[in-house]
Amino acid sequence: MAKEEDVGVVGGVNASFPILMTMVAFLSIALYNVIELTFLVFAIFKKRSGLYFWSFVVATWGIAPHAVGFILKFFQVTTLDLLSSAIVGIGWGCMVIGQSVVLYSRLHLVIRDRSQTRWVLYMIIFNAIVLGIPLLVLAMGTNSQQSPRFLPGFLIYDKVQIVVICVQELIISIIYIYETVRLLGHDTDSNGRGPLQKLLRHLIFVNIVVLILDITLLAVQFSGHYEIQTTYKTAVYSIKLKIEFSVLNRLVSIVEHKQNGGNPGIKTLSLGPWTQSRKTRLSTRFDGPGAFSKIEETSSSDNRGKDSFVGHLEYISAREGG
Repeated sequence: MAKEEDVGVVGGVNASFPILMTMVAFLSIALYNVIELTFLVFAIFKKRSGLYFWSFVVATWGIAPHAVGFILKFFQVTTLDLLSSAIVGIGWGCMVIGQSVVLYSRLHLVIRDRSQTRWVLYMIIFNAIVLGIPLLVLAMGTNSQQSPRFLPGFLIYDKVQIVVICVQELIISIIYIYETVRLLGHDTDSNGRGPLQKLLRHLIFVNIVVLILDITLLAVQFSGHYEIQTTYKTAVYSIKLKIEFSVLNRLVSIVEHKQNGGNPGIKTLSLGPWTQSRKTRLSTRFDGPGAFSKIEETSSSDNRGKDSFVGHLEYISAREGG
């Protein structure tokens, strides 16, 4: 007889009705969010290029195969468990690693020098290879005729990968929170009332919520309910992407609210009156690289220049159609 933690790892799931309904609810939430995010992302992103855009798309669309693969596997829509495991593996890579790349591509919102965050990208690539490939091999082996040989290793490695990924996202979130607090601490003249200060506080809130979701994911992972953990993970990652979208909406709202009537070819927004202690300039160049924009700012004193807000901000302008 299979252990409780083994239920759903090999073959389908034979669970109680409440457990099945919980699984269906999580998968439904995830798939609904994929549909909604797909419409939103193509409505907001007018220049569809750049790391932020593509990582967001890949992470969003990766949720679908991750969910569909488990539907095929858990409910035995097909008895080809190797096929469903392969679909889940593809979804895992796109969904999980894509989410980390989304967070990385937004690091430049609070850190000017890209070289300071390059190691984060290397960490993501390293973990993707070290975790993704062995996990896929173990998952495929667990659902093959040689299942007893692979099952113990898979159960251990599955826990290892989720801990490492959560630590990875924790590191990125801590960087956000630390750098954001530093930026807020240096902006003493605006009394925290400007839109940029509100945006920074929103960033802190977003990253705290992400940390809370990761903690709940770890708790479910070690509860011994594989069928709940996997479906809950799919829902959690779709929710985290929707939270990420709230940051994008806040950025777009700031630009829309204060858009000036300058040259339509190069929209420039001066945020100087809002920040008082700094001269901030947000420029959206539609002839630039994709949908990315830059915020360039100079501090009033040279020794604090490195702490001024935003060397490079990646965001999407929703003001122009097409």
